[in-house]
Amino acid sequence: MKLNYNGGNNKLSLEEKIRQLPDKAGVYILKNERRDVLYVGKALSLKKRVCSYFQKGITSPRISSLRSRISDFEWLVTDSEAEAFLLESNLIKHYHPRYNIRLRDDKSYPYIKLTTCEPFPRLFLTRNPKEDGSRYFGPYTDVKAARKIISLLHRFFPLRRCKGKFKVRSRPCLNYYIKECGAPCVGKISQDDYLLLVKEVSLFLQGHYKVLLSRLKKEMLQVSQKEEFEKAAKIRDCIRGIQRISQTQKVTSFPGKDRDLITFASKGEKVCILVFLIREGKIIDKKHFFLTRGGKVKDEEMLSFFIRHYYAKTSFIPQDILIQSEIKDFSKITEWFLRKRGKKVKLTFPKRGEKARLVELAKKNALFVLKQEREKNKEKALSELKQYLNLKEKPLRIEGFDISNIQGRIATGSAVVFKEGKAEKSEYRRFKIKSVKGADDFAMLSEVIGRRYRRLAKEGLSLPQLILVDGGKGQVSSCIKVLKELNLQHIPLIGLAKELEEIYLPYQSFPLNIPRDSAALKLLQEIRDEAHRFAWSYHIKRRGKKIKGSSLDAIPGIGEKTKKLLLAHFKSVSQMKNVDELKMIPGIGEKTSKKILEYLNEE
Repeated sequence: MKLNYNGGNNKLSLEEKIRQLPDKAGVYILKNERRDVLYVGKALSLKKRVCSYFQKGITSPRISSLRSRISDFEWLVTDSEAEAFLLESNLIKHYHPRYNIRLRDDKSYPYIKLTTCEPFPRLFLTRNPKEDGSRYFGPYTDVKAARKIISLLHRFFPLRRCKGKFKVRSRPCLNYYIKECGAPCVGKISQDDYLLLVKEVSLFLQGHYKVLLSRLKKEMLQVSQKEEFEKAAKIRDCIRGIQRISQTQKVTSFPGKDRDLITFASKGEKVCILVFLIREGKIIDKKHFFLTRGGKVKDEEMLSFFIRHYYAKTSFIPQDILIQSEIKDFSKITEWFLRKRGKKVKLTFPKRGEKARLVELAKKNALFVLKQEREKNKEKALSELKQYLNLKEKPLRIEGFDISNIQGRIATGSAVVFKEGKAEKSEYRRFKIKSVKGADDFAMLSEVIGRRYRRLAKEGLSLPQLILVDGGKGQVSSCIKVLKELNLQHIPLIGLAKELEEIYLPYQSFPLNIPRDSAALKLLQEIRDEAHRFAWSYHIKRRGKKIKGSSLDAIPGIGEKTKKLLLAHFKSVSQMKNVDELKMIPGIGEKTSKKILEYLNEE
C-alpha cells in the first residue's frame, strides 16, 4: 500500500493546511490543541470531507462539539477506498478516538487462513490478516468453534500441517500415517489433486455444502468404478460428516440463496450487532460484535460504520445483504461493494413477509446476547467493587442518593435501589426536602439519608451492602454523621464526584483510584446517573405544579372565584400592596383584604 503522510506541521495555520489537502481518497485524523486524536475518518475526497467540518451551517450536536475542539489534523492518501476502509479501522483500534464509534476492547477476532499463495497451501488460525494473496475466512468471535472447524477440515481434507515454506523431505511426518496429511513433501499426492482439496476446503468454509457434496459423490463413484474401494470409503465417510453438519441447521430461509442478515440491539451506549450467514438457503453461522457509541450517534450511522468495517476484511460477500434499518451513505456503500466484489450487492431492509420475520428472529438473538453480556459485566462489576472498596462481601444491594433544586428552592431527593447490579424500580423512593432552608446540598442529603434509614430500621426492612451518594468529600462526611447517629456506621458509604469521576471514602482526604474503564466504575456511574434522573424528574414535576399554582391557593377562606377576581385586576401577587386597592375590587371587602395582605406579608 502506497501512503503519503502529512504530519503535524505546526508552522502552517489550519487554513493553509486545508488548502493543501489533496482531492484524493484517504484517511484523516482530527486532533485537539494537546495533539490528542479526536476522530479518525475516511473519505473519497480528503479536501471536500475535511473542509465540511469548517463550513457554517446547521450540524448535529456531535459534529458541533467535535468542530469546536479541532485545532490540527493529519492525513494519509491511499490508492483506493478499500485501503482507506482498512486503514481507518486500524487507526481507530490504535487511538480509540473520543468521537468515533469503537469496536469493543480493541479485540482482534481470529480468522481461518488458507495460504493460496503457496504451491501446497496450509490451513490455520490467525489474528493478523494481511494482504499477502492468501484467503481469509471469518472473523470468528468463538475461538473454540474456529479451532473445531479446523480440526474437522484436517480430518476430512488432508492438507499439510507443517509450518513455514514447503520443503521436499525424505519421509513423511506422523500426520500422514494417521491419514490427516496427503504428504506432498514426499510426492504421495500430486499438486493437481492437492489443489482440488484446497478448492473443496474453500467451498466448505463459504458454506457451499451442496456443490461440495455433489463433487465428492461424483468422485466416489469414479473411484468405485476403478475398484479403489479404500479411497471410496474415505470419501463416503467425508460425505457423511458434511451431511451431519448441514443437517444441524434448524432454520431455513430462501432456497439456493447466499445472504447475510445484519441486525442489532442496544442499551444505552452498548450495542450488540448480530450477523447471520445464510448459505444455500440455510443459516450456517451467526457472529456477534459489541460496539460502544455516543448518545448522539444515530442507528443509521452506527450500522453504516459496522458494514464498512466488517466487509472490508471478510473474504466472501454474498449477493444479498438484509439489514434491520436504513443506513447512512447507502449509494456510496453499494458502489464500494460493486468495486470490491466485482458484482452488484443488493442491500435491503425488509418491512414485511418472510424476510422481515427472519430479521425479527435475528433481533431477538441480538437482544439475548446483549442481555447475557450485560449480566456478565454486572457480575464482574460487583466482584471489582468488593476488591476495590475492600468489602467483606459483594454489594448485592446498592442504594444511590441525589438532590435536585434551584438555589435551594423546590428541593427534592431520591433513593434508587440496585439488586445484583440491576435497577429495582419498585423500591425507588422520592423525598420532598422539609427541614433545610436555602441552598445546602450537604444538609439536604443528610435529611434524605436520615429519613430513609430511620424508616427502614423502624419497619425492619433490608439494609444495603453499599450506599452511594452523588458528591465528594463534603457530602460523604455529612452523611456518615447521620449513619453514626442511627448506629448504622457499619454500612459502607462512598461518594462519586461528577467532574473527575472520583470516589471518596469516609475519613480519607484523597479519592480512591479506580480505573476509568473498569466495570465497577461504570456500574457506580449508572447508579449515580439514575439517582440524578429520578431526583430531577420529581423536581420538574413539583416545579410544574408550582408554576401552574399561585400563592393565593394557600390563603384560608380564599376560593377560586375570589382568586380569579384578584388575578384579573393585578398582574402579579407582588402588586397587592394595600387594603384600599384590594377593597376597590367588587366582591372583596375590607376584612378579606386584610386577611390577604397579612398572609402575603408573612410569606
